[in-house]
Amino acid sequence: MNKRYYAQRKGMKPEPFDFETFKEAFLLKFEKLEEEFYFRQATGYECADTGIISGTWGSNPETFFFMNLRIRNLWPIRANITDYNEVKLFTVIEFLYDYVSEPQNKTYHDWNYCGWHTFDYDVEKGKKRYRDEMNSILNEYKSGYELSESGEVLQCPPNGYEQIFNEIEKTNDPSNIDDRVALAINKFRRYNASIDEKKDAVRTLADVLEYLKKGGIVLSNKDDSDLFNIINHFDLRHHNRYQQGDYNKEIWYDWLFYTFLASINVLLKLGKK
Repeated sequence: MNKRYYAQRKGMKPEPFDFETFKEAFLLKFEKLEEEFYFRQATGYECADTGIISGTWGSNPETFFFMNLRIRNLWPIRANITDYNEVKLFTVIEFLYDYVSEPQNKTYHDWNYCGWHTFDYDVEKGKKRYRDEMNSILNEYKSGYELSESGEVLQCPPNGYEQIFNEIEKTNDPSNIDDRVALAINKFRRYNASIDEKKDAVRTLADVLEYLKKGGIVLSNKDDSDLFNIINHFDLRHHNRYQQGDYNKEIWYDWLFYTFLASINVLLKLGKK
C-alpha cells in the first residue's frame, strides 16, 4: 500500500528508525510471515495424529542456529530479540532468507483442533516475498540497507547513485569483467565493510578498467589520462613512495568506487558501439 498520508503530502520529514524501532518492525514482519507458514518447511510442525513432523532445522532449531552461526540465544526469535544487537539481527535476517519458502497447498486437519497442514513449498516465491518485506524496513534504517538477491545485507547507494547499478552492461567476457564488477560491488556495499574491503573493491574496479584499456576500449585521451593518473597515484594498487596515501579513505573510497564504476559503464557502452 503506497498511499501518502496527510503529513507526507504536507512535506513533513519522516522520523528515522532507531535500532529498537527497527527490531520491533522486524518482529512484526517475521510474525506475519510465520503466520502465513513461510517458515513451516524449516521449523516443521506437530500433528495430532502423526506427532512431530520435523522440518529442515530438525528437532532442535536452537542447536541448528548455533551450529550454522556460532551465536547462542538467537532462536526462538520472540524470546531472544530483546537482547539482539545490530550484528545479530542482520545475521538472523540473512539466515532466514536461506530457509524461507511459500507453501503452495494447505489442508485443515480438524481432528482435535490440529490445524493447518502445508505442502509443496516454493523457495523462489518465498525468497521474493521475504526480500520485499525486509527491504521495506531495511531501507528506512539509518542511511538505508537492502537484502540482495544473494541474501546479503548491503548498504544502499547514496541518493542519486541508484541508477548506476541498473546501467551495468553484460559482456561476453564474464570472468574478466562481469564477475569482477559484481564481486567489487558486493564487497563494497556489504554491511559493515572494512576500509580494507572497500579498498580491495576499488582496486578490483581499477583492474577492470586496466583490462578494458588493454583491449582498446578507452575514453578520450585527456579523460583516460586523468582516470589512470588517479588509479596509479593514489595508494590503491602499486606501493611506492610517490603515491598519495594521506587522505580520508572513508570519503575518497566512496568517490573512487562510484567514479570507477561509472567509467566502466561508459566504456562498455562505447565498446558496443
